[in-house]
Amino acid sequence: MFLTSADMLLHNWFGIVILSWGFYSTIQAEHPAQHRWNKFSELVGEDVSVLQDNSAQEFRYRLPTYIVPLHYDLFLETQVHTGNRSYSGQVSIELDIRQQTKTIYVHSRGLRITTNELYLRNTPNNVTFLETLRYVEDTEREFVIFSIRRAIAPATYTLRITFEGQLHTDEDGFYISSYRDANGTRKYLASTQFQAISARSAFPCLDEPALKATFSVNIQHHPSYDAVSNMPVATYAGGPGYEVTMFETTPRMSIYLLAFMVSDFLHTEDYEANQRVFARPNAINQTHYPLEAGVRIMNTLNDYLGLPYNSYMPKIDQVALTEFSAGAMENWGLCKYREEYLLYEEGVTTYRTQTTITTIIAHEYAHQWFGNVVTNKWWSYLWLNEGFATLYEFMAADMAYPERQYRDLFNVQIVHRVLVSDAEESTRPMTFSRGATFNAILSLFDNIAYSKAGSVLQMFRQLLTEPVWRSMIRAYVERNEFGSVSTDEFVDAMIDATDDGTDLLPENIDIESFVKSWVDQPGYPVLDVRRTYRGDIILSQDRFYSNKIVNDDTTQWIIPYTILAAGDSLHNPLEWKWFTSKAERIPSPAMNDQWLLVNVNQTGFYRVNYDPSNWYMLIEALIDDTTSIPLHSRAQLIDDAFHLARSNRLDLEIALEMLAYVRHEREYPPWEAANRAITYFYNRMRGQPNYVSFQLFVDTLISDVFVMVNVTSVTPDERLLDKYLRQVVSSWACRMEIESCLSDTRIALEREVNGEEPVHPDVADLVYCYGLRTTSTTAFQYLYSKLQASDNRGQRSLLINALGCTIDSEQLSAYLLTAIGSELQVNYDPEERYYVLTSVLTSREGVDALIQFLFENYSYVTSVLGTNILNSLVQAIANRTNTAAEEHMLNALLVVLDSVLPASAIANAQSTVSRNLAWPSTREGVLLSYFLERFAFQPV
Repeated sequence: MFLTSADMLLHNWFGIVILSWGFYSTIQAEHPAQHRWNKFSELVGEDVSVLQDNSAQEFRYRLPTYIVPLHYDLFLETQVHTGNRSYSGQVSIELDIRQQTKTIYVHSRGLRITTNELYLRNTPNNVTFLETLRYVEDTEREFVIFSIRRAIAPATYTLRITFEGQLHTDEDGFYISSYRDANGTRKYLASTQFQAISARSAFPCLDEPALKATFSVNIQHHPSYDAVSNMPVATYAGGPGYEVTMFETTPRMSIYLLAFMVSDFLHTEDYEANQRVFARPNAINQTHYPLEAGVRIMNTLNDYLGLPYNSYMPKIDQVALTEFSAGAMENWGLCKYREEYLLYEEGVTTYRTQTTITTIIAHEYAHQWFGNVVTNKWWSYLWLNEGFATLYEFMAADMAYPERQYRDLFNVQIVHRVLVSDAEESTRPMTFSRGATFNAILSLFDNIAYSKAGSVLQMFRQLLTEPVWRSMIRAYVERNEFGSVSTDEFVDAMIDATDDGTDLLPENIDIESFVKSWVDQPGYPVLDVRRTYRGDIILSQDRFYSNKIVNDDTTQWIIPYTILAAGDSLHNPLEWKWFTSKAERIPSPAMNDQWLLVNVNQTGFYRVNYDPSNWYMLIEALIDDTTSIPLHSRAQLIDDAFHLARSNRLDLEIALEMLAYVRHEREYPPWEAANRAITYFYNRMRGQPNYVSFQLFVDTLISDVFVMVNVTSVTPDERLLDKYLRQVVSSWACRMEIESCLSDTRIALEREVNGEEPVHPDVADLVYCYGLRTTSTTAFQYLYSKLQASDNRGQRSLLINALGCTIDSEQLSAYLLTAIGSELQVNYDPEERYYVLTSVLTSREGVDALIQFLFENYSYVTSVLGTNILNSLVQAIANRTNTAAEEHMLNALLVVLDSVLPASAIANAQSTVSRNLAWPSTREGVLLSYFLERFAFQPV
């Protein structure tokens, strides 16, 4: 699954990832739900300690184990076509009661129960009415507790409940949303989002993932609308003014995967593949690529796994929704997506968005096996769902489109990012629970469940080798199909796959211990490789923290590693070695004057540190011949060196020397690693007296690559990774105000404004952003009109952020005011209003304009977007405050906001600014300045 929405900003923020340093906001190829808990905690301010306390009470919120659902017959009636939120329904739940009891528990949230009846199910076609039950509602635990007059014996029973409800407006549960058709008329639809525990808000049920059952769904609606669900339509019925769509019975499945939608959407279809893509009628022309990608990816996964999808389900549909908090969701047979994560418009959609669309489809389709056929027993094992989906998000997309090299994005977009967050003291293990409440479960949808799990599974896959891994995961799915799993079932499959005499692990180490050293412990190790230069290497491991070195930390991992020495072939398979203690001495495979490299191509989920001599030999090798080091190791060396230096484990000068080698680099992954390091220093150097030296440093790094790229045009046969490379290098060229970059983007933008030649979508964010900075007001007005005319969500996001790039104070002021315009004046949705406010943060002029805007309009931001959004904006301004003058402006704003924001928010902003202002005199700041003074500049 993955998660965005206006009303759901307070607990489900995803969507466009706004880079704090960048000129554009871009949909990353990584799965956006990785940021679910980060945004939840940031915007709501949920105290993690409260959630941890909740975990101790988890079983108060869990259903008793003697009640097991077998089948649901669900009938719903909705008048959503009129915009009416009221609906009614009836559900008959077939229950296996496994012990004598006088009590039946059912989940319910916000529903009104009107009648109930309990039946004894003698045979499938013979039921006996027993009684109408008394009940109480426990709203805190979201239970309806039915009391039976006389205890019933273990048997099969049917509980029939009629109920009434209201379609939600928060994009959760059974909810109402809308869109505007080609004539501007608002049209309504009803859809669902049940993961994790919101099926109970749509109808009374037993809402836990391990309680699998079959479902028969029938929906009554207006004849002008259609209903879709997990299964194909079985038949239709109806009468004057209404229609009932009846669906075939599902296989045994978790209730959170149940899905349906009532709308006037149209669809495109591949009959042979039994796939359809649904969208609003005025966007149906954007469904052809997702249909093609869906068919390709499904065929790829069928072949790869050897377990055909149609052996479990007869069809799969994809739906593009204008309002969908989850971003995307893997409902079995009915995957749902935010529009910008599914729809593709030729000549409009960028290569980055196409990457996101393709990898998100691969993610949700991988879930059809990993999550749907086999489901986590409880949310503490969510990583078994999301880790597999994150891994195959890239692998399946790569196998379906090998020419695009999606696999080469995995390390820089998944592994590197989670290595940062998993180095915090507050990180959690992969297997973990904070409780059974809505917020506690929601908090587990974080980058540990997604990115860390995917990274660790990638390590396991490469360790086992591809054939053994495929055999293992096939057995894992087959053995547990239609069931639920924990770590134990995964370990069992791994044991069986290697129980053929394969000498995988060292003596006295078993598979379970190996797997659980990664799954059950928080964080990850740094492997310290210290050469004696007398023929030995001293290996040691320690937990890596981003902000401290802890020598007494007892955490220990079973670490697989590979070693490559200078002169070794890059094409021969490497031998796996094992490190199972805190420290040991091993023979060195390299001569004293040769470099060696550990964790080749960053297969293992950990960082590696070397002694200074080996670092310098690696740097020299990269300068002499970048290809002497494997591609993903080059990216890892930059990323590791930067973060090791930031944690005081490595001299910053070594990290900067490693970073400087990228002037010789021609591949995207190392450049993306460098990009993040340069960004960190840029955010701290901007506004400082020696910022010019930093500009010259960046100019030198990009100069040789920049002269090779065309900033404003794209060739038909251009590699995907070269597009990524051009965008990274060109964006720095323009940000560093290199004249040719600014003039090229201005000319390209003016050519589009004058109707001469449209800007290619793959360079549009760069051209629009920087072209605006040196061209006339006409171009700004043109792009704003283009935004107002567009109904393509991806293009709208691009244009919103491009308009925020202007540095003209009048344009900035006018643009920010559109964020508070009425719906008649602007066609933003509430989430886009927030994007407008954050889009200006790409320049100091924009930050100043936002401060002035908040001075005058903070009450609107508070009343419409909420105090937490106001706080988020203030913290963003604080992050970009580097000088005393800028601090003075922010403090004046904080005085005005003192009565609106909590004292802790004011203190956090002031603390951030204090750290920023103190940074030049820190060890890191002084070392960087010293390095820049001595660096041999080669400006463009």
